[in-house]
Amino acid sequence: MTEPLWRQLGAPRDVFGRVVYELARWFALAGGAVLVAISAMSVASILSRWLIGRPVLGDFELVQLGCAVSVSAFLPWCQMRRGHVLVDFFTTGLRPRDRALLDGAGAALLAAVAALLTWRIALGGIGIRQAAESTMLLGVPVWIAYALMLPSFALLALTAAHTAWSEFGGAAK
Repeated sequence: MTEPLWRQLGAPRDVFGRVVYELARWFALAGGAVLVAISAMSVASILSRWLIGRPVLGDFELVQLGCAVSVSAFLPWCQMRRGHVLVDFFTTGLRPRDRALLDGAGAALLAAVAALLTWRIALGGIGIRQAAESTMLLGVPVWIAYALMLPSFALLALTAAHTAWSEFGGAAK
């Protein structure tokens, strides 16, 4: 609920950390651009429905695909900024080093889960492409969203691994 004020959230000092930090920042910016685009399309659809009685064809399909891509692009940046929700009810009384070890263990677990999800998203995207699944109204191939989400989850695995390494004392603070 409350993060210690002593924790600096700037760019890491190690080379690998700076690289994943910048990649995560650019992914978040790209995710924001996608979110702005689908928001503009939603406004256009609402106005079109109001003015001429017909929405933009397939607006909900594009919102679904765009949100999936956008949210996945935000996850690495959130991890690098230590922005994920922490339940620190039981750890508020611990020493900072003990808390860092628990945070490192959580980040290592997130890295493992993100790597697993990267693998499963890749396999799922391949399966969906082979099945030629597409959206109902526009016929957009669904595998494209999987392909766009894949790098975000791979980067999430890297950022979480770096966070774990930093918490365990491997990176310069």
